[in-house]
Order: sequence, then C-alpha cells, then structure tokens
Amino acid sequence: MVVNSGKNRKGTVLLSVFVLLITLSGCGDDSGSVTGSSRDEIFDRIDQDGDGVALRSDYEMALSLTDRTKVIASYPGGEVSVGSVLVSLAESPPSRLPDPANPTNEIFLARLTSMLRLRLAAVAINDAGFGIDFEVDDENLNSQVQQHISGGFEEWAQAHALAADPRLEKFATPHCITLIATETETETNVAKKRLEAGESAPVVASEVNARGATRWPNGDVGCEDLLTWANTFGESAAPLGEMEAGDISEIVSMPSDFSATGRLWLIFYVRELRNEEANPAALGPFAQTVLADLVVGYDVEVDPRLGSWDSDGLSVTPS
Repeated sequence: MVVNSGKNRKGTVLLSVFVLLITLSGCGDDSGSVTGSSRDEIFDRIDQDGDGVALRSDYEMALSLTDRTKVIASYPGGEVSVGSVLVSLAESPPSRLPDPANPTNEIFLARLTSMLRLRLAAVAINDAGFGIDFEVDDENLNSQVQQHISGGFEEWAQAHALAADPRLEKFATPHCITLIATETETETNVAKKRLEAGESAPVVASEVNARGATRWPNGDVGCEDLLTWANTFGESAAPLGEMEAGDISEIVSMPSDFSATGRLWLIFYVRELRNEEANPAALGPFAQTVLADLVVGYDVEVDPRLGSWDSDGLSVTPS
C-alpha cells in the first residue's frame, strides 16, 4: 500500500514542468538556428570550436530551422512553428543567451519543450471544462493555467482522482489506533497472541509497551488519516491500508532511539474508522498530479529532424 498516493500519485512529473516557460535558464554560446543564412554560415555557427568538424545531426537541425514559418511540433488543437519559438526566446530570453535569434540547438529544444508542456497543460484543463483562451501570448496562457490550478480545477481534480482510485477515500479516513510497541520481537509475539485471544488492546498495551511508547496512555495514539500515519511510522504503517475496524496487524518493526535494542516492534489495532470524517483534501493538492496524468496521454508530433517527443518525461529528445 502507498498511503500517500493521493498526494503524489505520479512523482516523476511535477507542476513546475508546466510553468518553465517564464523562468527557463539556458547555457552555451550562440549557434544553431538561423534565418536567411548560407550553408557555410550555418556550418560555422555549429562548429563552435573552429576545428572544421560539426555533428551532422546539428547541421541538419540548423537547416530545418531556417524557415521561421515551418511547423516543427503539433499537439491536440495546435501547432508550434520555428518563428514562435524564436519569438518566445526574444520576449523571455534565458540566461546566457546573447542573441535570441540564434540560440544553440540545446536552448531551442529546451524552449520548445517548455512551450509544449504549457500548451498540453492548457489543453487538459480546457478538456476538463475550464475555458482557456489559446489566442494569447505564453505569459497570459500560463496565467490562465495557474489560475485554474489554484481554483476550480483543484476541486475537479480531487473528484477525478477519487473516481480513478477509490482507495483514496480510505487513505483520507481517520483511523483510530491502539499501538502495541515493545523492544523485542518475542515480547510482541506474546502480546499478539493475547490480542488474538480476545484481551483488550488498551490493557495489553498498558502492560507491555516499551518505555519509549509511554507517552501514549494505554497505547492510544489517536485518530489520523493514513498519510499522517505514514509520516509518523514510515513504511511500518503499510498494513493499515488493508485494515478495517477491529483488525489486528501483523508485526512490523522500525528503528527507534527510544528503544534499548535500537528498534521497536509494533502491532496496530484499529479501534475505529471514522468514515464520516474522511477528508480527501488532506491528501492534496490534487491538481498537479492529476494534470500530470492527463497530459501524458496526449499525442505530440515533433519534426523528426529535431527529435522526438518523450511522453513520460514530457520533453523533446534530440535526434
């Protein structure tokens, strides 16, 4: 069980990938895409060290970027041209780019990537029913995306996430727990047998719990959602994801500075599930993770002379 899946269901893609356009930084000397240049001029700009050797792939890419009107990428409902990327670089140049009209291939592809990410985010939000005006510059498009993410799209994303993974409702439900915590596995085995024989969990806890656990009278650690228990007990909290009221967990173990043996051996007893107090919002925010799930499903076509679209990494991979 992954008790924090409602908070980070797809950790590989974060909200920041959709808002890089304004803050993207680049590096390298000016070379690469040009307009109205001869082949020799293009070659000289690619051959940055002047040794007369340039990569064929870089040369072909530079040639493909000489036409500003050329469409180099398409996504659902839109296209990106050479000129639009150059305009973006001119309006919001990354660091160490002295001539936005002649960026390195690396910087050009990085900006194309950020533009596609932003547009895919806008498409996903628009498809979810939140109106997006696409006939604006990238700064305004990004503002619309951010406004929806911090507004109504978050509520929509929460409902979408719960429908896609019903377990999230349980993750958000307060679990009232009595904890058995001893310094040796042998002691915990004895305590587990007592619980299985019908003895009261609070009584067993008060009699066997290690000194480090005495801050919880009778083993009562309270009622919290599973994300909170995961933050408290780490991986040892995993059994709680499958437990119902009245269940006794298997024995788990975790390091502890409060134990003479350096570990505590634990049993969780679920006294109560407070279903009426379930609060999925506590597992959020949902907008960025749901958006990440949605955008990877869109088809993106990139000019093969430039590279290909990596849908998992949401980036243009050079040829």
